[in-house]
Amino acid sequence: MKYLIDTITQVIHRSSYVGDVCDFHTTPLTQRESSQDENYVNRLYEETSYTKCKHGYQLAVAPSQMHL
Repeated sequence: MKYLIDTITQVIHRSSYVGDVCDFHTTPLTQRESSQDENYVNRLYEETSYTKCKHGYQLAVAPSQMHL
């Protein structure tokens, strides 16, 4: 799984679910990071002030609740 990390807002996005609603596109490329290392992402979340994007993680947890 690939993650996109916004170092300005300190939000971790799941790349499969990142969209306009996340405002990730407004972050300069130099302030973005990508990772496939789930351990690294979990450390960012658990040991720092990084948060998980509420939009992508909700979709990933409950895709059956999506309204098409």
